[in-house]
Amino acid sequence: MKSILPQDTLFFQKFEDVARAGVQAAEGLVELLQGGDCTRLARRIKALEHEADEAVHSMLDHLHRSFITPLDRSDIHSLVGELDNVVDLIDASASRIDLYRPKEIIPEAPALAVVVLDCARVLLKMTQALPNLKKNADAIEDMCKEVNRFEDEADAIRRSAMARLFREEKDPFELIKWKEILQLIEEATDRGEDVADLFEGIVLENT
Repeated sequence: MKSILPQDTLFFQKFEDVARAGVQAAEGLVELLQGGDCTRLARRIKALEHEADEAVHSMLDHLHRSFITPLDRSDIHSLVGELDNVVDLIDASASRIDLYRPKEIIPEAPALAVVVLDCARVLLKMTQALPNLKKNADAIEDMCKEVNRFEDEADAIRRSAMARLFREEKDPFELIKWKEILQLIEEATDRGEDVADLFEGIVLENT
């Protein structure tokens, strides 16, 4: 029946809206960690997090009112939620940096944020490929593998940074600050990997 009904593009648009907010938030985090205005950028990222939340609420409201959906309802709900989690964690990272104001930015932090940005950009491409799922199935599978590599890279950077800090950082408060900040940034790639896992399942179910 789905094949003879008009495709509901709102779902795909909202996936893309949330993913794009993730890219823009990650760009702000990179700028912040490269010496940008901390308060201004943290506020900008917070505004993007609110925009993502609004897109999620709009999609879920539409989902509850829709009889026919282009994907399984549980997949729609889970996918938009995990995309939103990426934005939430980027926002939490920026908020902690603005709150804690570390004495200096450790070199691993902007490197880690760049990996988050790379991951977010791939997630956006995946949402853009979703409306033509069958045609783009192989490309989506490749992008899922790319996201998994970014998660591995982010985890390695975080672990290396923490090992160095435990060896070199004399101020326990700075150590505590960076432990939390790095964990939040790296968790954004964990949630990105969760998004990729969902995409893999959607491809299997629909091709």
